[in-house]
Amino acid sequence: MNKPLSGKKPLIGIIGGMGAQATACFYTKLHNLQNVAAEQDFLDVLLYSIPSVPDRTAFITGKSNENPLDSLIKAACFLESAGVSCIAIPCITSHYFYDELARAVDVPIINLLEETASAARGRNIKSVYLLATSGTIKGKVFNSAFEKQGINVIFPPDNIQSDLMDLIYDIKCGVPFPNDTLDAITERAQNDGAEAVVLGCTELCLSDNGNTRVINTLDVLAEATLKTAALLSF
Repeated sequence: MNKPLSGKKPLIGIIGGMGAQATACFYTKLHNLQNVAAEQDFLDVLLYSIPSVPDRTAFITGKSNENPLDSLIKAACFLESAGVSCIAIPCITSHYFYDELARAVDVPIINLLEETASAARGRNIKSVYLLATSGTIKGKVFNSAFEKQGINVIFPPDNIQSDLMDLIYDIKCGVPFPNDTLDAITERAQNDGAEAVVLGCTELCLSDNGNTRVINTLDVLAEATLKTAALLSF
């Protein structure tokens, strides 16, 4: 559990809705990490849920001409104008546009890619099996962050990636995650030589069963958000 913040409490902005269940899960994780003496001590949070943002993977893979960037920038600017101290985005594929978003506002946007790679490095992991959307993989969204940490990335074969995308979109529509799916994927990852499985799509984070060989990016984001909030408090 994290210690209560001291000084002025920052306002945390969240660009959510991509998808809604992942956003709700992130908010719950962020809430549960806080160790407070009274309700009033919890972080103030402004959540802007916009599931209407065009499909990130469809755009990155060339299946759609609808660019999500404009919607993401508008959301970030809205949160900035509302007075947030920093912004968290519980959607990995949206980080394809991270640099443009970071330039669009003056408040810090937590870089979930770098935070995840640092978390893996902190566990002395040198090889990960990345479960992510096809947009994240095609857009090489995670590649640079892991390369900087000296971590090798293993990707699922095409047939498994196709099934994974179907699963991700099902979760976005409210279909429950099969309980045994993550264990089967983790076993395959071990057979392929990976030391850990990275849940590189926040929808997949809903399935985390506490397996120590899994890196849950929503856990990483919640920890990073609290760390950023502590740095911003005064």
